[in-house]
Amino acid sequence: MGGTIEISAKHSLQVVAAMIGFFAYVPLAFFIIKNRAVQSFAAFFLWALLDSIATATTFLHHGNYWLPFSNVIGSATITTILILKNHVSWSRVETMTSILVFVCLATWYMSGEKAGIIASSLAVVIATVPQMVETFKRPDNTPLNVYYIFLVANVISFIGGLSWTIGERFYAGCSVFLCLMIIVPAQVLFRKNKQPTA
Repeated sequence: MGGTIEISAKHSLQVVAAMIGFFAYVPLAFFIIKNRAVQSFAAFFLWALLDSIATATTFLHHGNYWLPFSNVIGSATITTILILKNHVSWSRVETMTSILVFVCLATWYMSGEKAGIIASSLAVVIATVPQMVETFKRPDNTPLNVYYIFLVANVISFIGGLSWTIGERFYAGCSVFLCLMIIVPAQVLFRKNKQPTA
């Protein structure tokens, strides 16, 4: 009985994390529409593709798929807004990162769902590079509050994992690291830019 209640609570945490993560895209979309935030088209486009793979592989592996599923919808929405705003750019960094999508698909095809979860989750982290570049260029235009909300959602999803397995916690753990890769540099650069010059 106690185990059933604990599993139910963990599933609830997974859904709550997904909802928090999804609603974090709402202010982000608003900031982009109002030109108050600069985000990388390539990063969100690749995140949408890679999160789709992570969702499918995790679902087929009977794991914690709610967070990547919400990120697919959110990333696809932001990608569409960036296209409509004509904020589309592509360079060698994005080309190299896009190769990860095909690596993930090949890994999934050849090695199964578990390997697909690992490959797609790691690729999602690496696909953060274009957004990190934007953060270094324009730290003031990085919506830190939004990424803190993402971080909270990722932590809750990680806690909501039913076990210490790839299918339950690997994607969420990678997502926590991903957010920190954006938040920490943005916070440091923002504070540095605010310091008075001699």
